[in-house]
Amino acid sequence: MLKILTYLMPALLKLLKPEVLKKAIDALLDKIEDEVTQSHNLIDDALVLPLCKLIRETFNVPDSD
Repeated sequence: MLKILTYLMPALLKLLKPEVLKKAIDALLDKIEDEVTQSHNLIDDALVLPLCKLIRETFNVPDSD
């Protein structure tokens, strides 16, 4: 099953329009950011939130909450 997904994912990603892919990435990053901000772990805040920001900037994915 894992082998099938490994081969299938790149093909599926090529079929997606960039706008759809950006929306999916935005939704995933929103979920991660929400979970991190709700946790009481300050290390997550210091590491994960800047990483999410860097991903948004690098791939030009606006935060459209």
